[in-house]
Amino acid sequence: MRVNEALVGEVTGARFTTVTTRGGYDMGDVDAFLDRICPRLYAGEPVADMVAKARFTPTELRQGYDVREVDRFLDHVVATAGVADAAARNPNPTTREQPVVTGRTEPTFQQDPTVDPQWVNPVAEVRSPLARLFGRRRR
Repeated sequence: MRVNEALVGEVTGARFTTVTTRGGYDMGDVDAFLDRICPRLYAGEPVADMVAKARFTPTELRQGYDVREVDRFLDHVVATAGVADAAARNPNPTTREQPVVTGRTEPTFQQDPTVDPQWVNPVAEVRSPLARLFGRRRR
């Protein structure tokens, strides 16, 4: 299923703006959540209920991810996964496939009425795999 594979690539490559002075989401919580939904997306399982139940620790006066960017990205994940689920239930040869996203490039979307055209993949902090694994943050 190409859409879910592309979506898994987007989720694993997602980067968000870090905020300090205004409230944000705990970076470790968001990273751990994104790591948990990847296997479900890859397996083609629905993620809307998991995203709806997600709660992140708020940050105040310490680094955290921008709340609006994370929320917008999760809305995009749910919408895109829903398109993939609908395509799996009712395969239609006239339906356009989403492009496969590789690496950390900005995804290009084809015009699809079910996907929000205003969504933009946020680009922000780049952390090393070891820092992400051990929960360390760059200062």
